[in-house]
Amino acid sequence: MILMEAEMNKRTSLFLLVAILIATFGASVTQAQDATDLSLWVFVDRHGLFMQHQAERWNEANPDRPINLTYEQIDYTQMHDNLLSALLVGIGAPDLADVEIKKFATFTKGDLHFIPLESAIDPYRGDIIESRLAPYTAGGHNYGIDYHLGSFVMYYNTAILEAAGVDVNTLTTWDAYVEAGKKVTQDTDGDGSADVYMTSVETTDIFSAYALMLMMGGGTYNADGEIILESPENVAALQFLQDLVHTHGIARAASSGYHHSPEHFTDLIEGRTASLWMPQWYMTRFPDDMGSALADSAVVRPMPVFEEGGYTTTMGGGTGTVITDQIDPAKVDLAKEFLAFAKLTYEANVSLWTDLGFDPMRTDVYEDPALLIAMDDFMGEVPFTYIAAGLGNVAPEYTGPFYPEIATIFQTTALYDLIENQAPPADVLAAAVEELRAMGAEVGG
Repeated sequence: MILMEAEMNKRTSLFLLVAILIATFGASVTQAQDATDLSLWVFVDRHGLFMQHQAERWNEANPDRPINLTYEQIDYTQMHDNLLSALLVGIGAPDLADVEIKKFATFTKGDLHFIPLESAIDPYRGDIIESRLAPYTAGGHNYGIDYHLGSFVMYYNTAILEAAGVDVNTLTTWDAYVEAGKKVTQDTDGDGSADVYMTSVETTDIFSAYALMLMMGGGTYNADGEIILESPENVAALQFLQDLVHTHGIARAASSGYHHSPEHFTDLIEGRTASLWMPQWYMTRFPDDMGSALADSAVVRPMPVFEEGGYTTTMGGGTGTVITDQIDPAKVDLAKEFLAFAKLTYEANVSLWTDLGFDPMRTDVYEDPALLIAMDDFMGEVPFTYIAAGLGNVAPEYTGPFYPEIATIFQTTALYDLIENQAPPADVLAAAVEELRAMGAEVGG
């Protein structure tokens, strides 16, 4: 009898142990089985890693609705080509995909195969700089959410400016910038031509020109989806860019034509270029491409303004994450909620800086201690104090079906003709419009 009772107690204990194990581990097994799979294509591996980190945050905050996010990193051109092909044939696209700003308009020609995101974005509109949504908007719908604001800022070499008697903090207007540039630009080796310039401008990329066009109220498209290349604002912006080189004599064409060439980085390191304007993400080029060479002299400051009350900066570059229409309809709401969680929440915007080094779209995080840190690569200053100071009035950038073609025209012929051949800005823009018409673009006038 005692043996039977002992055996029963043993079985009862074993039963209880099994029950405890099921309760402890079975729930996680069930949860893992219930996780919703989401696929993502990226062309930058760091973007994929960032989104996976955000998926981990989502799962911690939403244990009842976990997701299993997997990403595939594909070469920039190949990824966009594969995505376009998959969407056109109706099979093979991922649930989510990164689409670079110059490529987005390609997907707006004909039927648009992305899911509108307004319902996910709406709760955050009061917290973000909404103009950042404009490049990924078509037909009145928001289709993509970016990884950063990409606001333009000025980068200065204070050693060069101070040697010329220029205080970097006084360069708040373009008029002041030009006058300072005349002091900075000089012939230091006595060969009769300047070898130190205030700035350099791109002739094979769009950033130098687009920033000025947008800050003057121009751009490539307007909010109604109309091409506005020949607008008076654009003519004035390109005239100003040309004058920096040929009238004021304080600028030259960037070495190899653009601000990402090794030769241009050498010009910055060796003190031949005292400043330039580029988006905030260009900050990463200083440690990544120039090492510590400029750590004791490089600073970030707000863009100069053309007039009081005008635009204080604009945005450059970008990558919007979209949801494709090949996603399982049962996953759409969850995917939209996750995308907003990953890109628009307060915590996500802090991570945009701490994980990626990008300026967030939410300005309320700019006073977060995680962002207000001194940076050795920028003279030990706190760059975000100056980035935030320039966000008073951010010029939007609108895109349209021929946005990629316009960028190509600027990169291949328009800016070269403007700077190297000194062609009148109005003629440069008229030639660009004629090229677009030949491609089938509808341009007024």
